[in-house]
Amino acid sequence: MPNYKIFQDYADALRIRIYGSDDTGALQPVLTSASGSIVTTVSGQTVGVSGNVGISGNVGISGSVAVSGPVEISGNVGVSGTVGVSGSVAVSGPVEISGNVGVSGTVGVSGSVAVSGPVEISGNVGVSGTVGVSGSVAVSGPIEISGNVGVSGSVAVSGNVGVSGSVAISGHSIVDSGPTPTTVTVGSGTISGSYDVLSYSSWTLAVKYSGSSGDQVAVWLETSALSGSAAADSDYVLDSSKTFASGSWTLFTAGITPRYARLHYNNTGESSGALLTYLQAQN
Repeated sequence: MPNYKIFQDYADALRIRIYGSDDTGALQPVLTSASGSIVTTVSGQTVGVSGNVGISGNVGISGSVAVSGPVEISGNVGVSGTVGVSGSVAVSGPVEISGNVGVSGTVGVSGSVAVSGPVEISGNVGVSGTVGVSGSVAVSGPIEISGNVGVSGSVAVSGNVGVSGSVAISGHSIVDSGPTPTTVTVGSGTISGSYDVLSYSSWTLAVKYSGSSGDQVAVWLETSALSGSAAADSDYVLDSSKTFASGSWTLFTAGITPRYARLHYNNTGESSGALLTYLQAQN
């Protein structure tokens, strides 16, 4: 009956149905899921958002997401599945990765890369530029190098190293000391003390005599293998001896590498002169 109010004793029976207009202007009811969420479907069209969209909860996407423009993310992004990127990815801030990263293609790095943890590489790594390492590098497997390698510091390698190119080491040094003069009088004596030669890979003691009657002046080399402090006279053994009969120079080298080496002279003539001693070595 018209103009009569309707009273409902049950509040649950009072419900409102929401309608919307379709593209023809006809009213259509709004569709919901079984749990009551509003379902939005667009057939053959794109959903466009012109303003900012803020999402405080989780977003689940079961299909593919195509992004043609830049995406700026200021917070953390957690990805539990696989992410495939076919284009370039530019990262201006730090990137922290706690799990494994597998790369099947080429990786180009134009800036600095800081790695604080262990790095394990199972495949080949090709480097065309310069690699600077300020800390220690431990290598347990084989290393193959086809180009030039310059090493200015210490390198500790526990595995095999195969080098097909040249290796330049700047730590190589040469020692050229002398001349150390010794006046030769009639009789015998020690020339210029002893030399600690164990640290050299090769060495030579050269002696020049400036006096006359060189055939009457003999010089002999003594060596000692004593470890630790300076050797005493009883620790030295005769290695070789030479005279200056054929010239003013004589050279001594050792077939072995002792710890200490020293020279003695014996002048059986009546005139004196000077012996000049040179130590030439390399390590």
